[in-house]
Amino acid sequence: MSSILPAGIAAQQALTQQAVALETVKKSAEADRALANILAETVDNVPTGSRGTVVNIQA
Repeated sequence: MSSILPAGIAAQQALTQQAVALETVKKSAEADRALANILAETVDNVPTGSRGTVVNIQA
């Protein structure tokens, strides 16, 4: 910013930016955890007899 903010306003702005950044990191971690859970459930639901066989990816 081109203008100088009073110290209290600048501190509040910094805290707000920090809170937004932290919330963004938390949401990203939650999304990563949800994706990992989906992948783990998918792997767990694959029949054990089909593991290690060739998969036709051109079908």
